[in-house]
Amino acid sequence: MAGKMLIIGAGLTGLSTAFHLEKMGGIDYSVYEKEKRVGGLCRSEYKPCPGLKGKFTFDILGHLLHLKEEYTIGLVRRLLKENLTTDIPRDSWIYSKGVYTRYPFQANTYGLPPKVVKECVFGFISAKYHSLHCKTRPPEGSFYNWILQNFGEGIAKHFMIPYNQKIWTVHPRDLTCGWIKVNPKYVPSPNIQEVVIGALEDQKKHFGYNVRFDYPRRGGIQKLPDAFEAKIKNLELNTNFSRVNIRKKVAYFDGGKIEEKFRFLVSTVPLPELILEIIEDVPEKVKNAALKLKYTSVLSLNLGIKREEMDHGHWVYFPEKEYLFYRVGFPKKFSDEMCPPGTSSVYVEIAYKPEPITQEKEEKFVARAKKNLVKAGILRTEREILVEHRERIAYAYVIYDRNRDRNLKIIQDYLKEKDIYSVGRYGGWKYSTMEEAILEGKEVAEKLVSEL
Repeated sequence: MAGKMLIIGAGLTGLSTAFHLEKMGGIDYSVYEKEKRVGGLCRSEYKPCPGLKGKFTFDILGHLLHLKEEYTIGLVRRLLKENLTTDIPRDSWIYSKGVYTRYPFQANTYGLPPKVVKECVFGFISAKYHSLHCKTRPPEGSFYNWILQNFGEGIAKHFMIPYNQKIWTVHPRDLTCGWIKVNPKYVPSPNIQEVVIGALEDQKKHFGYNVRFDYPRRGGIQKLPDAFEAKIKNLELNTNFSRVNIRKKVAYFDGGKIEEKFRFLVSTVPLPELILEIIEDVPEKVKNAALKLKYTSVLSLNLGIKREEMDHGHWVYFPEKEYLFYRVGFPKKFSDEMCPPGTSSVYVEIAYKPEPITQEKEEKFVARAKKNLVKAGILRTEREILVEHRERIAYAYVIYDRNRDRNLKIIQDYLKEKDIYSVGRYGGWKYSTMEEAILEGKEVAEKLVSEL
C-alpha cells in the first residue's frame, strides 16, 4: 500500500529522514516544522553588538560533531564542504577545589589537594581490587552503584555524584545505567596505571568518545541543518502540529487549517507531548506511561565578551554546588568566526527540574551565573559582558530511571501499531548524539520504504 510519509520536526533526525527519502526518489513525503527555520535544538542565533563589525554566533547549548562512522563522516563533509574544520583535538577541563584539572576527572587528579588525590586513587584501586577478586558479579543496580563499583568512593564523592546530580537534577541512586549502555565510552574508564599517572603528573592522554571533533568554520552549528535543508524539497516552516486522528490517519496543523492524510507518520515531537496533547483518543494505559517519563530542563545562556582571548580550553565542567552551572564553553575556540574581531564569547548551561520558571527566577539564575563566572576566574568582571542571549530548553536530558524502559515500551508498541515512528532524542526518549540522529534518520527512511 503506497501513501504519504509525514515527518514532524526539522531537527537533525527529521531532516535526515527526509534527506534519505529524497535520495531514494519517488517517495511522497512532507516535513512540517513549527519554527521559522530548521535545526530544532541544533541551531544558532546571531546577535549584533552596537559599535562592533559583525555578529556573535551563539549555538543553543554546546553542539560539536563527534563522528565515528565512515558514512556520517563522509556525509557531513560532503554537505558542509569547505565550511568545516575537521579533527579538532578536545581541550576540556574540570573546575573543583579552586583549581582546574583535565577531563576526565577520574584520570586527572593532579593538582587537587593531596587529601583529595589520596581518596580518589586509593578508592579507585580498592574498587578494582574488589572487582578482580569478587567471585560473583554484583547484580546490576543504580548508576550510583555503577559509579562506586567502577571508580570507588573518592572519585564518586569528589566528582561523579555531585556532577551527575547537578546535570540530571536527581541523585545517581535514582538513575539506571541505561544511557551508558548506549555507548560505554560516554563515561571514560581508565585503568589503574592511568589513574596513578594522572595523580602524579599532568597527564595529557585523551580518554572517551569525544577526543576529537569537527565544527563549521562559519555560521555555527546551524550550518549543518541548513545544508540538509538545501537537499530536501517538501518542507513547511512556521506550521504547528496540532493533533492526529489515528483512526482516519489524518494530521492537523495550525489548529485544523491544514489537513494531511498519511500512510506513515514520523514524529520527533517530545514523547509526552505527542501522547498527552496531540494524538486523539489515546488509551489510559499509554497516557499513564507518558506521565511517568522524566526529564530535565536547561537554561542556555550565551554571553558576548569584550576580550579577545579566554584561556580555558573548549569547555569546563563544574561539579560543585556553589556553582550554578554544570558546564561552560568557549565557542571562539571552535572557530574564530564565532565572534566579532577583538571579542570572545561564553556559553553557560544550567539544569533545573522541569517546572515553569518565572521571569524573576530566570533573572536570579542569570545574575548568579554571572557572579559564578567571575568567581571561577572566567570573567574578570561582569562589565566585560557586551551582549547576551538566553533560552529555556524545556526538554534537555531524558532521565533513565527505573520506570523509563517499561513505560517507553508501552508507548512505542502502541505507536508502531498505528504506523507512527516516534524517533530522535526526544521522540525516541533517549540520550543520543548528533551522529546518532543522522544515522537514525537514515534507518527510519529505509524502514519506511521497505514497508510500502
